[in-house]
Amino acid sequence: MIIIADGGSTKCDWAVVNEKEGSIIERFKTEGINPFAVSIEKIREVLHTHFAPVASKYDITNIWFYGSGCVFATVDKVKSLLAEIIPDAEIFVGTDLDGAVNACCPDGNGIACIIGTGSASAQHEGGVRTKQVPALGYLLGDEGSGTVMGRLILSDFLKGVMPAHLTKAFAEEYGVTQAEALERAYHQPAANRYFGSFAPFLSKHIDNPYIRGFVKENLRRFVVRNICQYRIDLYPANFIGSIASVFEPILSEILAEEGVRKGIISSSPMELLVKYHSK
Repeated sequence: MIIIADGGSTKCDWAVVNEKEGSIIERFKTEGINPFAVSIEKIREVLHTHFAPVASKYDITNIWFYGSGCVFATVDKVKSLLAEIIPDAEIFVGTDLDGAVNACCPDGNGIACIIGTGSASAQHEGGVRTKQVPALGYLLGDEGSGTVMGRLILSDFLKGVMPAHLTKAFAEEYGVTQAEALERAYHQPAANRYFGSFAPFLSKHIDNPYIRGFVKENLRRFVVRNICQYRIDLYPANFIGSIASVFEPILSEILAEEGVRKGIISSSPMELLVKYHSK
């Protein structure tokens, strides 16, 4: 048996897989495991509390963990935490973008993108990453992501530029105050999750012209500032992530307007990763 994990900042999707048959034996979710957003102690707690009881039921030979924030020194830290639970397994830890590439471009060629809590993209040719526009996180990048759009819609609310009827609806749903927003944004951990918690407001009110225009503007920034730097003359753009999936009609409009061919758009890479690792 193998275990595949798709780890975002908000949640982590796990699957125990019979790789010979290409079938999922058990699937479960835990809190997000992003070593840039939460402490190693918190990740250890999540793994031992929620992952270990499931893993102990199976003879696991390999773990494929694709997670946001799993770069540089954090790779070895996450690998060590997984090895505490299954010491004999071969463990691979890579980014969620690595997972998106394997899911959407299994032949090693194409443009893979993530638009979920965060956003990222890369181009692969012949199995080699030939270009990657840096994601830069929600302060410098992550265009179109749930975190960035949540941060901006919260700002619109607090600054009073949101239409009055939407301001009323936002206040009733979240009850957020300026003091609370400043405290959560600047003095408490996991600000990205806090901002991302406002993203569902957008899907609930997507038929409102103001909200639709807001979403389209933000998704276009992702396309123009990231995808349009790749070989869009050769490859379609593929997307993984909740934001890309929920707003697929708007995203499709933007791609057509910017001359980008649309490939796969899926909320989760798991089924595609099961297929990839079951060759």
